[in-house]
Amino acid sequence: MPIAVNRLASFRKTIVLSLTLALAFAVSGDLTALENTPLSYGPGVADITVKDKRSDRPLSGDIWFPSTTPDRHVRADKSKVWQMAPADRDAVMAEGQFPLLVVSHGMYGNTFNQAWLASELARRGYIVAMINHPGTSTFLRDPSQARELWDRPVDVSRLISHLLQDDTYGPRIDRSRIFAAGHSLGGFTVMFLAGAEFDNARYQNVCGSEPTLVVCEVLRGWSVAETEADRVEMAASRKDERIRKVISLDLGGTPVFSRKSLQQIETPILVLGSGRADMLDQDVESRALAAALPADSVTHLELEGAGHFDFMGVCKPDGFDILKEHEPGDEIVCIKGNAERVAQHDRILTEILTFLTQ
Repeated sequence: MPIAVNRLASFRKTIVLSLTLALAFAVSGDLTALENTPLSYGPGVADITVKDKRSDRPLSGDIWFPSTTPDRHVRADKSKVWQMAPADRDAVMAEGQFPLLVVSHGMYGNTFNQAWLASELARRGYIVAMINHPGTSTFLRDPSQARELWDRPVDVSRLISHLLQDDTYGPRIDRSRIFAAGHSLGGFTVMFLAGAEFDNARYQNVCGSEPTLVVCEVLRGWSVAETEADRVEMAASRKDERIRKVISLDLGGTPVFSRKSLQQIETPILVLGSGRADMLDQDVESRALAAALPADSVTHLELEGAGHFDFMGVCKPDGFDILKEHEPGDEIVCIKGNAERVAQHDRILTEILTFLTQ
């Protein structure tokens, strides 16, 4: 059944406020050493700003990389709600070339959402880059930019181009191993990079008959594809041939993809869905996506017991209670968000590494 309207309202409210609230409860930035299994690299991280001709849409975010100091992995204790990812902002990048994974955050999310994944992958020899999408990120909410949803996959392509041309990072990237991953609306975004295309007629038909579908509520709320010019932009191919594999993390948006475009995708796709199906109807989203893709191109796994927010960071033990007290309803983001989420992260990381190394 379509997700209930009140659940959609909670969904949208939660992702807008949860990370903002986490920062509102900021405490001191003391560093706490972690006890992790020794790995070959440390998790280096630095700020990044995309430099290109698109002055109308500036992009910035974070880049994670394998560092020369595997024993230095610290956690900045900046939030009472969220457990920060291990990071080293003073790190030196290790020698050699490494695969690149670009990550697209979800609706009204930001680069902190999948920092846990970036940190883990950096320690295992990956460069991971992510930017805050203008218009649809936590601190960059602009209705006009949200309407221009076609620019989300373009953001990711711009990020890749910038990194390949960068004097520091370009020589370190293995151009034969460039991958993309996205969570929720970010999963929708990276599917365009694999060759999925927006179907204007399908959008009108599906959302006319089932207006309470999450994708319909969101896209209509942003006035997506309401003019002829916008419909042309939305339907244009945004495929990026440089990307060799794509990972969808509990995406939203499958109903509006052209079925013909999905059937023609040759890029290997890993579709991870949430077994708990707490926010998105799997029959409409991840299961439907996997069924529409060529069988030899897709790996579909529904993670038992996992929820939509398990692809985001780990909540601190008191995170649920803090959110419940200060923003009743938003505590949903921290349901099973501590030890259970750590276990889900282990599974997610294992599946992603297996897929990327096949």
